[in-house]
Amino acid sequence: MEKWLSLWSIGQQGTLNDFTAIKQAGFEGIEIWAEQQSSKKYLEYAKQAGLKIGIHLPFHDSNLATPDPVVYERTFHVLTEWMETLSKYGGRHATFHGGYAWSSEERDETLIRIRQRLLVLNEKAKQYGIELLLENLIPDKLNYCHHIASNVEEWLDLIHEANIKACLDIGHLAVMGDNLETTIAKLGSALGAVHLSDNDRKSDLHLLPGEGENLSKDLNNYLEAYQYSGPIVYEINPYKYSLQDIIEHITKVNV
Repeated sequence: MEKWLSLWSIGQQGTLNDFTAIKQAGFEGIEIWAEQQSSKKYLEYAKQAGLKIGIHLPFHDSNLATPDPVVYERTFHVLTEWMETLSKYGGRHATFHGGYAWSSEERDETLIRIRQRLLVLNEKAKQYGIELLLENLIPDKLNYCHHIASNVEEWLDLIHEANIKACLDIGHLAVMGDNLETTIAKLGSALGAVHLSDNDRKSDLHLLPGEGENLSKDLNNYLEAYQYSGPIVYEINPYKYSLQDIIEHITKVNV
């Protein structure tokens, strides 16, 4: 397994020295947060620091599942443009959100639409040598709309039908109310990356591991049972923690 860091966690003012510190702390790779204004600059810093590179594709102002053809066309263009950029830096995985149905009543017809679009998106990803990873999302508790995928069975169905892989966000999973060990078993070889943070099982707080309900307890054992060797991406709240806080945590874990 490889230790990675989401660049959401360092904020928008990161420097080349920060990337050197990330590498020296034992992180093997970084996941670009595409919506940061510094994201293109961060690609260069990561390359110079010798870090492996993945990407979290943009999702604000985007909805891959939208019924609006103009919104979909724009979303598809932005996602594929980022995959092309990632490929130029030797990146190989792209985590993304499946979008959402405008209302919960439209869930079924929206799923038909997103299945077709995932196949098209994956064909484009293959052209750039990129592996797509669909992330599990937190359900809308008001049931106003439906986020895709915000239950495990729906997530698994989409992954298998589109022949893509999963990004398991353990913080999201806890708020979803699902069991970590059971979910990892269901994913099996379809697991492509893990997003690591802690919370209170109620809100997606992005705390350092151990500062919430200790969601990552026994995580490594569960992953080793299925010979998982991919990225474990620390996705930590930059408004609560500094990069130094994260590095100090990593240092303690590695002792």
